[in-house]
Amino acid sequence: MDDGAVSSSKNAVDDGIVECESSLEEQHKQISQTPPPKARRNRFTRWLHYLEWNGVEPVPEEQQTQRSIWKIALIWLSVNINILSFSTGTLPPLEGMGLRSSFYTIVGFILPSSIVPAYFCTFGPRLGMRQMIHARYSFGYFGSSIIALAIVFSGLCYTILNAILAGETLQAASPWHGDHYALSSVVGIVIITVIAFLISICGIRVLHFIERYLWIPIVISFAILAGEAKASAQGLHTVHHEPKPATRQILGMGVLFVGFQLSYAGMASDVSLYLHRCASSTKLFIACLITFALPSCCIIMLGAAFGASAQTIPEWNELLLSNPSPGPLINYVLTSHLGNFGNFLTVLLAFSAIGNMALSFYFISVDFQIILPLLAKLPRFCMPLIAFSITLPVAIVGRNTFYDTLSNLASIIAYWTALYCGVVLADHIVIRRLQFSSYDPAIYNQWQKLPPGMAALGACILSLGLVIPFIDQTWFEGPLASALGDLGFEIGIVLSFVLYLLLRPLEMYIFKR
Repeated sequence: MDDGAVSSSKNAVDDGIVECESSLEEQHKQISQTPPPKARRNRFTRWLHYLEWNGVEPVPEEQQTQRSIWKIALIWLSVNINILSFSTGTLPPLEGMGLRSSFYTIVGFILPSSIVPAYFCTFGPRLGMRQMIHARYSFGYFGSSIIALAIVFSGLCYTILNAILAGETLQAASPWHGDHYALSSVVGIVIITVIAFLISICGIRVLHFIERYLWIPIVISFAILAGEAKASAQGLHTVHHEPKPATRQILGMGVLFVGFQLSYAGMASDVSLYLHRCASSTKLFIACLITFALPSCCIIMLGAAFGASAQTIPEWNELLLSNPSPGPLINYVLTSHLGNFGNFLTVLLAFSAIGNMALSFYFISVDFQIILPLLAKLPRFCMPLIAFSITLPVAIVGRNTFYDTLSNLASIIAYWTALYCGVVLADHIVIRRLQFSSYDPAIYNQWQKLPPGMAALGACILSLGLVIPFIDQTWFEGPLASALGDLGFEIGIVLSFVLYLLLRPLEMYIFKR
C-alpha cells in the first residue's frame, strides 16, 4: 500500500473517531439533562409522601411528627371564613330580628358551641384516633356506625349548600348577556366541587398546607366588601327603632348557629391526628377555640349587617330575596365601586367554599370506612369519590328547589350532635376521669372488647323523648316549644350526659367491659 493510501485511510479513521466522540458527547449531554429513572422514581416517591395513606386505624406515636399547633388552628380558621357563613348571617334579619339582637344571638350561641369541638381537637394527639373511632369507646363498634352515618348526612348537607352558594356566586361574577349570565350556576357548581374533590384526595397533609394560606385572600376580600359597602343610609347601617326579638326567635336562630359549629365535634380530632403527643393540650384548645369562634362570629355578623341593611335598600333586598346565594348582592356592591376588580373579588369569595368542602369530603371519606368496615381495605384517598358522586348531582338538580329544604334539614344537626356530645363528654370526664390511658388503641376494631354501646344509644334514644317536644322549626313545632321556645339542643346535651352516667355503670356490670 502506498503512502497516499495509508494517509487517506488514517484520515478516515480520525474523522470517524472525531464523529464518534462528538456523538458520544451529544448523547452524554442529553442523558445529563434527563433525570435517571431512579431520580424520577425518587421524585415521584417524595410526591406520594404528601398523600395520606392511613385509613381508620390509630396513628402510632412515631408518625405524630407535627409540631406546630397553629397549623391545626389555621385549618379551622380557613373553613369558617366562607360564603356559607356569610349567607347564614343574613338569616336573622330575614326572620325579623334587628341588627343588635342578631349580633347578641350570634355571639351568644357561636362562642359556647365552639368549646366542645375545640376540646375534642385535643384528643387527636393524645390518642392518635379519628373522632368516629374514638366514638367506638362509648357507642361501641356497631353503634358508632350510626353516629358516623349522621356525620356523613351532616357533611353532605353542608357540602351541597356550599356548592350551591359558590356556584351561584361564580355565576353572579360572570358577564351578563341580556337575559342570561355567561357562566351558568351549573358550571360554577362543577368547578367548585371538582377542585374541592381533588384536594380532598390528597389527605390531611395537603389540606394543612392549602388551608394555611387559603384564608388570607378571603379575609382581604371580605374586608374590601365591608369597606366598599360603606356606613351610610345606602350602605351598612342600623335602624333607630329595631323590633324587640321574641324569645322563640332567638332560640330558633340559636339552634341553627349551634348546628353550624357543633357539627365539627364529630370530626375534630381527625385534624390533629399527626400533632406530636407531647403538644400542650391547653394551648391547642385555646388556639382552636379562637379559630372556631372568632372567624365564624365575624363573618356571620358581617352577613347579618348586610341582611339588616338590605331591609331598607330596595336594590339590596331584591338581590337577597330573589337568589339562594348572597353572591349577586356581593357582586353588586363590589362592582358598583371597583368594576372588574370587584368581579375578581367575588370569584375569590366563591372559592372560599373550597376549603370547607374539601375538608368535609375528607371527613366523609373516613366515615364511609367506619360505616362499612369492608371499605377500610381500600386506600383512604379513594373514598372521597363517593361523597363527590353524591354532592355534585344533588347540588345541580336541587340548586333551585332543594336549598330551603337542605337549610331546614341542617337545623337537625344541632339536635343529634347535642346527644352525641353529651354521651362522649360524660364518658371521658366522669367514667374515665379524664384519663387518656384508659383507652386501649389495640382494640379499636375488636367489637368483643369494646363497650357494647347500649348505654350510649339508650341515653340518646331516651333523651329524644324530651328533646322532640321542645323542637321549634319550620318543619316541626313541638307542644312545649310553642310556649317556651326551642330548647331541644340544651335539653339534649344535658339529658344525654346524665342518662349515660346512669346507664353506663349498669352496662359495665352486666357485660364486664
